[in-house]
Amino acid sequence: MKASPRQQRLLLDLQDLDNTLARLRRKRSTLAERTELEALQGDTASARDGFMQAQRELDTRRTELSRIEADVATVQQRRDRDNQMLSVSTSSKEAQSLQGELETLSRRQSELEDRELELMEVVEGVQAAFAAAEEVLAGVDERRAAIQGRLDDAEQRLDAEISSNTKEREGVAAELQRDVLGLYEELRGRIGIGAARLRGNVSEGSNMALAPAELSDIRATAPDEIVFCPGSGAILVRDFED
Repeated sequence: MKASPRQQRLLLDLQDLDNTLARLRRKRSTLAERTELEALQGDTASARDGFMQAQRELDTRRTELSRIEADVATVQQRRDRDNQMLSVSTSSKEAQSLQGELETLSRRQSELEDRELELMEVVEGVQAAFAAAEEVLAGVDERRAAIQGRLDDAEQRLDAEISSNTKEREGVAAELQRDVLGLYEELRGRIGIGAARLRGNVSEGSNMALAPAELSDIRATAPDEIVFCPGSGAILVRDFED
């Protein structure tokens, strides 16, 4: 296949751009912030589990306390009712029955209030544990948000570079002959490199020195004839004098 020296030099420009794009994409996928976020997943899951457990415990204790408070209020209402009935009762038998019920209600209320005080202390402790779990979760979320912010910034910078180099690549590719570009793309897809420089007697495609006979044959080939690296198979671009 024939291609002018300029076309061949454009292949080197294209390969340089492809190398740059590959490096940028590799860098984007291996950003340190991405690794930090992955490492933080365990802490985040643990903090969330601790927070949810503390919240469930607090809800349970608050519900229990509310129930006890409601029971205390109910007993107090019954005592108030019985006291009112006792104050207007004219029957000694009824008064005796009401007095007995009031004593029972008084004991029940005392028991409930003791339990109420116990639960209030428990709720206070659970609230402290919940606040601590909430603080731990907030700290982890803050760290994660900071890392995510740095990751977003790094990705945006790399995306801008990738976009710029992609546009430049499109411009270079548009200047190439269709068959030359097709050959380059086919080689790059198959062996990972489309074109390489011949620097002195060393091919940058294989990073190996060519044998004297190989070098002689290549140099004897017409400038507009495409030659290939014996080691890598990539298009080998010679130094041409303008």
